[in-house]
Amino acid sequence: MSHTMTLRPDAFSPRQAAAIAGAAYLITDAGAIFSELYVRPMLVAGGDAARTASNIAAHAQMFRGSLVADLLSGAGVVILNLALFELLAPVHRSLARLAAFWRLVEVAIGAAITVSGFMVLSLVSGSGYAQAFQPRELQALVRLLVAAQASGYGIMLLFFSLGSTTYCYLLVRSRYIPRPLALLALGGSAMVALFVLARMLFPASVAAAVAAVRGLPAVALVSLGVILLPILAFEILLGTWLLVKGVRIPQQLETP
Repeated sequence: MSHTMTLRPDAFSPRQAAAIAGAAYLITDAGAIFSELYVRPMLVAGGDAARTASNIAAHAQMFRGSLVADLLSGAGVVILNLALFELLAPVHRSLARLAAFWRLVEVAIGAAITVSGFMVLSLVSGSGYAQAFQPRELQALVRLLVAAQASGYGIMLLFFSLGSTTYCYLLVRSRYIPRPLALLALGGSAMVALFVLARMLFPASVAAAVAAVRGLPAVALVSLGVILLPILAFEILLGTWLLVKGVRIPQQLETP
């Protein structure tokens, strides 16, 4: 494959775009890990509305911090989106533009569902709502808003997957990075979409499967983790590679 494009003076070079994308991947992943893998599992107690409301009230600042981390991650995705578009538009401009739109929809949904989180904080902070609602009503509202956040997060993941899969397909075509790494990123992105769609279509079956997996012995969980590595690690691996190693630039894209 050959690239015949010449760089515009107002565009990032491929190496600059790759470095920005790599840093943005790592920063946004750090925010997501803090919010989704640390704070929410600690505070959200499944179907126990009273305990969830109590946990959030007792750790309101931590919950607020996770919401701010979500918003900053969304801002980071916008920067990531710009860098990936600049990097991959020479490969196929229309597909790069499509991927960019999908990732922007992801950011918009993420910002919208964060509103639910701030509403939860208002409900549990005692700012007049405790007198307006009975305790059970207040707990039910908190549970409803937390569930809305979870549903919105699934929709956000779907658009993330569509955009990421398209970008990673262009990475495979571009030969900017080693093909196995690009294929790992492509497979991981596509698997996210399949999981989200399965969870939307068959929530009971997926919930039962997840519960069964959690009950497996440690050895089996480690083996399953290796199988699911594309979902768990592809962005961190890709971001590290782009930041540290960069991309292989075709001769036609080299700056004088």
